[in-house]
Amino acid sequence: MAGPTPPAGPLNSQTESTAPIETCATFLPSASCSPYASISGTANGKNLPWLASGAVTAQLTTVAGSLQLAVKTPCNPVSGPATISGNTLHVGNIAVGAMGCAGDVGAREQWVLQFLQRPVEMTSADGVLKWTSGADTLTLRAN
Repeated sequence: MAGPTPPAGPLNSQTESTAPIETCATFLPSASCSPYASISGTANGKNLPWLASGAVTAQLTTVAGSLQLAVKTPCNPVSGPATISGNTLHVGNIAVGAMGCAGDVGAREQWVLQFLQRPVEMTSADGVLKWTSGADTLTLRAN
């Protein structure tokens, strides 16, 4: 026995939806609108060599009128809604990917999460963003 026949013709326009449009946003007016990759960083004044090779990437986008920060750590991607007041970035409700991370990789992800949970002061010059969060710094270069 055959099932019901679907109605012919176009779908009701009220049931159709489109994906929200994501557009590149700048961290600061002087910064380029592009993804950034880490080139250096410090924790309490001590150099973090693992950041020199682009281990952390960051991009700011606008989705449905709201700023969204997307960051890739050495383990998981993290993201959250962002606001910028002057030169200060605030990230709220940070979502973290579900992959378990042990050892150094897990510690590096935790460093990034703690960094983003505090207000991040930003400066930009010559394609380089410098972020300061508490006593820690993260320097990124535009890709």
